[in-house]
Amino acid sequence: MPGYYIHLASCNTEALSNRRFVLGVEAPDLLKKYYKTYGEVEKVFAKYESLLLYRFPDLIRLKQRILQKEKSGCTDGLHYGLSSTPNVIAFWCSLNKNEKIDPFWRGYAWHLLTDAIMYGRLNIDDKFRKALEINKDAPNIEQLKIIEVNRLHEDWDRTNAKVRNTYPEVTLPKEIEELSIVKFIEEGDLVYVDWHIVKSTIEYLRSFDQMYGNMDSIIVEVLNNI
Repeated sequence: MPGYYIHLASCNTEALSNRRFVLGVEAPDLLKKYYKTYGEVEKVFAKYESLLLYRFPDLIRLKQRILQKEKSGCTDGLHYGLSSTPNVIAFWCSLNKNEKIDPFWRGYAWHLLTDAIMYGRLNIDDKFRKALEINKDAPNIEQLKIIEVNRLHEDWDRTNAKVRNTYPEVTLPKEIEELSIVKFIEEGDLVYVDWHIVKSTIEYLRSFDQMYGNMDSIIVEVLNNI
């Protein structure tokens, strides 16, 4: 999946300077990681709320969603469905008028929107299925699946390096750094991820006014350009 570097690089300079917006961008993945680490919802949100600034957003809906299984065809979980096919519109429509101008929830929307367009344009799921289809009758198919998954993970690590080198102004916040989960691979070719698509999509997303623009219109435009 697109990592923290891609999500942060897809934000423009003004949005990146807003701590509340950045925490919203991180939330869908960071909360999931915290839950895997701590295993208890209350511990997750005690940790997460320590990061938030003045006036906490209403996190009740996220406390409920962290326990839900993300799956295709529904709007459950922190990604309102699978991270590869998040229902961005369902999320946005669930917010009230004040939440829609809160940088935290706008950042959360931006995370889901970035997932939707990156997955859609890269078409990774289809590439993965085709790679396995070629070897569907192989006796070691399960081992081959593991190999392909590792190739995809390495692709994201190579992409992290490319993003870091292309956008030096983008840095990892302290809460991501302390997890030690963002890896970098400088050498080797990409297999599943097309860097030109990633870079052009980052530039496209950066062109929007993420902090103050009409997010209703932005969401529709981005989803129509997958």
